[in-house]
Amino acid sequence: MCVVTDLLRIDNILCRDDSSDSDILIARLAARAEPVAGVPASVIETAVKEREKLGTTAMGCGVALPHCRIPNARTLTLTAATLVRPILFGNSSGENVYLVFLIVVPEGENLRYLKLLSRLSVLCSDRGIRERLAAAETPLDFISVLKETS
Repeated sequence: MCVVTDLLRIDNILCRDDSSDSDILIARLAARAEPVAGVPASVIETAVKEREKLGTTAMGCGVALPHCRIPNARTLTLTAATLVRPILFGNSSGENVYLVFLIVVPEGENLRYLKLLSRLSVLCSDRGIRERLAAAETPLDFISVLKETS
């Protein structure tokens, strides 16, 4: 089983972020991912936006799982954010989200990525977990919720 907290660092979590749209949020999450992924935030940001053009990664229930494949990324990288106010995520038919996990996938990490995506989907399909994550005041609170569900 994939343990989300093995991949999510405290400093890669934004709690109660005030981003007003998905572009701002993606930029902020990409900046957090840069030191771990080992690629510039601008590269991550562009790759995520290109992926979103193919179809929104909003999965329903206020959650989005944007992701991108960057062959020369150092490692599978996960960042997360909760939002003060829900924002429209995806194209014009997108939906409002308040909980976002951004994933950077390097070459050779497809299996681990799919396990992470599956685990996040299961966690985020639980209303109670979503609400507890959204209510987290600090990154430490956010991680605590995830550890309790592992």
